[in-house]
Amino acid sequence: MSYTYYAKSNPVETIKEHTDKLLENLQILRNKYSSKIIKVIDIDEERFWELMEVVCKYHDTGKVFSGFQNVIRQKLKEQLLQTTFNNSEIKHEQISPMFVPCKKYNMTQDERKLVYQAIFYHHERDVEHINRQLLKQIIQEDINPNIEYIKQELQVETEELKTFYLGLVEGQSRIKEGDNLYTKYCLMKGLLHRLDHCSSANILVENETNDEIADFVANFMKNQNFKPNELQEFSLENQDKNLIVIGSTGMGKTESSLLWSKNDKTFFTLPLRISINAIYDRIKQNIEYTHVGLLHSTAIDYLEEKENEDKTDEYELEKIKQSRNLYEKITTCTIDQIFPFVFKYKGYEKIYATLSYSKTIIDEIQAYSPEIVAIILKGLQMINNIGGKFMIMTATLPRIYKQKLEEMGVEFEYKQFIKHTKRHKIQLLEKQIDEDIDKICEKSKNNKVLIIANTINKAIELYNKLKEQGAENINLLHSRFKQDDRSKKENNIKEFSKQENVFGIWITTQIVEASLDIDFDLLYTEMSTLDSLFQRLGRCYRSRKYDGKESNIKIYTNQVSGIGFVYDKEIFENSIKLLKNYNGEILEEKIKIDLVDKLYSEQMLEGTNFYKKFKEAFFILDNIIDYNTSKKDAQKILRNIDNIDVIPKSVYDQNINLFEEYENEKDISKKSKKRREINKLFISINSSNKYKLNGYIIPCPYIKNKFIIDTKYNNEIGLLLKIDEDYEIASREL
Repeated sequence: MSYTYYAKSNPVETIKEHTDKLLENLQILRNKYSSKIIKVIDIDEERFWELMEVVCKYHDTGKVFSGFQNVIRQKLKEQLLQTTFNNSEIKHEQISPMFVPCKKYNMTQDERKLVYQAIFYHHERDVEHINRQLLKQIIQEDINPNIEYIKQELQVETEELKTFYLGLVEGQSRIKEGDNLYTKYCLMKGLLHRLDHCSSANILVENETNDEIADFVANFMKNQNFKPNELQEFSLENQDKNLIVIGSTGMGKTESSLLWSKNDKTFFTLPLRISINAIYDRIKQNIEYTHVGLLHSTAIDYLEEKENEDKTDEYELEKIKQSRNLYEKITTCTIDQIFPFVFKYKGYEKIYATLSYSKTIIDEIQAYSPEIVAIILKGLQMINNIGGKFMIMTATLPRIYKQKLEEMGVEFEYKQFIKHTKRHKIQLLEKQIDEDIDKICEKSKNNKVLIIANTINKAIELYNKLKEQGAENINLLHSRFKQDDRSKKENNIKEFSKQENVFGIWITTQIVEASLDIDFDLLYTEMSTLDSLFQRLGRCYRSRKYDGKESNIKIYTNQVSGIGFVYDKEIFENSIKLLKNYNGEILEEKIKIDLVDKLYSEQMLEGTNFYKKFKEAFFILDNIIDYNTSKKDAQKILRNIDNIDVIPKSVYDQNINLFEEYENEKDISKKSKKRREINKLFISINSSNKYKLNGYIIPCPYIKNKFIIDTKYNNEIGLLLKIDEDYEIASREL
């Protein structure tokens, strides 16, 4: 007898070849992060890696089962093996554990349980009970007759094959939170997921570079003639601790966090894709640190736009593949890419185990909804428990967030770093922003003017009124543009901000609040909650001192859009009460921090919907049933998505050939590229609009769960959710 035992068909790979890749990657992981991975578990370091080697070596041995082999052989059009068994009821990972020679490795009962479960659940199929009788038949009739050849081909040792291991994996035996083996299991199973996925993707599990990001940041600062400030020195001195730092705009928080990162694997998170793209560019281009990945839902489209023309599609796909497999030293990402682990979906251990030896940076935490912040804080508690480190950096911090971490027993260093540059003189105006159109128009002739509205519809309305008034060089930016149009606008607003002696108006929404490096002369804004408002202020006189007599910040408090669904009504009203005491004055940085702290104290939050949502979210998170949520659902919650993707009918009609080509394309790679082109044409809108737009929205015939919308669109104002002159849909999008 002589035939090959395959692991997969595309590309063709034997079980032995695949296993060897895992073992090579295991060695990389061990060499790079061994002491960090095992620091919170009570196990000898050598023993942990010996058990990990066993898990890797035996995780796919069950693929020798003829039922599995015939699935591969059929795809390869090879002769099928003679057998009465198929691959439908018993899966390879349910067979693999019995190959483990536990006696040879002197495994204790707990060690057997860890090894068995890491292997048994590495594909997380929905199996309540294994057919033991069928499994015994497979052993006797399919595997035992070939066992010597199997051992020779796979180069493994085995003992007598029995089904008793099922008692250590099924039902109540499954290891969950609260079990004394939980942390070891999360590490062992999670690392197996990483190793398996990276090896299947034919990439290394970790970037082995010794280049320290902290050295590159220090060199960047030296070249710019920047000396480390107090915040940056604090970050350097506390590289081995959890940190919460409050720093004024212009304090170099990004550089501080990267100095804190040192040479550790790091995940840098921000609320918006535009902000993540900017940080990615900053690290790669300005700081010139190349070991950085980009991870969010449209990352590949951004890389296609950014990379040089001589770079191939394969290069971009490889970079995305590396980022998705968490390969890079630094990964810039949105939180929906890593924090779903909090929901303990099937396979969550992959991310969780990686975070055990990593650092996580949370930038602009105040920009998230209370439910999302609850998820982040719960995640930070879990990261802390498994040995990872985190840094929260922000210009303002709601008090309850810090208090909650303390209640959960998480230790951290906390410090404020306040810049004393006087930048913002505010004026509260008890009228609508529309009433000052004439003044705004006049000021824009000699100033860079930024207008921020709370909703898209309000932004569009202001844009149209200013156009009617004859305003020159006026631009509009919000999230209801096609991807290519929005990308151009995002670049244009940054260029406009940098150019000297160029004046005009940009009207936008909250999408400019988080980490967008722009600097305007005047800000006209609808009132929002203080945390959001102070972020807006950071887009005007970003680092410059303001000594003018007239206020450079105009805040409109009457008939404000978005209250009750974009912003909590009670917190909005409390914000106005707190801010009134400073009307007409320079708002110093310390005052901003103190006002947000007070606004989000338990005393002021009592009875608000915000606080209710925050507490309810924690109740849910503290009572999650392990493996009861899908990863897709977890990501949906984290993206705070109640959205649908629509394409304007006019855009759809112009691109009908692309849709038809996509449907008819047989080549997987070409089809994937066409799908990405199509995705750029869609716009995300709140799903409640789907029902209000009944009759104006139909399913897209080529793409499942996407829709065609018959309303106006152009690259000047975006998608207009307006049916007629008397009916306009309230928009929750930014």
